[in-house]
Amino acid sequence: MLHTLENLPAPVHQAPDVVPAGLALPTRTLEPGGVLYETDRDASSLYVVDQGVLKAVVPTSLGRDRIADLYGPGDVLGLAALDGGRHAETVVAVHEAVLTPIDPHQAMNDRKLRDYVVRAMARQLRRARQMIDEAEMPVGARVTRAFLRLANQFGHPSDEADGMIKLPLALTHEDLADLTGSSRVTITRILGELRGDGALQGTRGVYLADLEGLERATDGYVMQVL
Repeated sequence: MLHTLENLPAPVHQAPDVVPAGLALPTRTLEPGGVLYETDRDASSLYVVDQGVLKAVVPTSLGRDRIADLYGPGDVLGLAALDGGRHAETVVAVHEAVLTPIDPHQAMNDRKLRDYVVRAMARQLRRARQMIDEAEMPVGARVTRAFLRLANQFGHPSDEADGMIKLPLALTHEDLADLTGSSRVTITRILGELRGDGALQGTRGVYLADLEGLERATDGYVMQVL
C-alpha cells in the first residue's frame, strides 16, 4: 500500500464544476489515510473528486494489497452505486481530498451530469484497460508505462528542467511495486537504470520524467524479451 504519499502537498489540478447546485450534497473532506468506502460494502452514492488524490486498493490471492488505480480531480468514484451493487475496492485518501457526493438516480436524470459521468467512466476504463495490457509486459516496461500514465494524469511541466514533467506524488519503491506487481528490489534496479539513461531524475516526491526517454526505455525492455 501507499505509505508515504500523505506527507506531500496535493497536486494543484482542479475538477471542473459539473454538479448542479441543486443536486450536490454537502462536500466530504478526507484527511490523508481517510477511507471513503471499503470493499464489499453497499454502494449508495457517486463521488466527484474536487481536489486531492485517492488510491483504490484491492486484495490479491496472495494476501497482498494491490493499488488498482490512483484517482484525481474530475474522476468519479462509487460507480457500483449505479446498479445498486457493492464496492469492488477500498478507496483511501492519499493527499487531503474533497469530494462532492451525488445521488446516482438524480445524476442519471440530469443530462449534463449524466454525460459527464459517462465520460469519466470511459476515461477510467481506458486507464484500467491500459493496466491490464501492461500486465503482460516485462516488469521494466510496466514501470515505465506507470510513470507515463501518472505523468499524463498528475504531472505538470517542470520549472527546473526544460522538457521534463514533474510528478507531485511521493512514489516510494514499494508504491511502484504495488502499482506494477513487482518487488521492491526489482523496482530499485529499474529506477537506477532509468536514471542512468536520463529518462528519470530525482527521488520520491521530486521525480522528473522525460516522456520520450520513458517511451524509448519501454521499447528497450520489451525488445529484451523478444
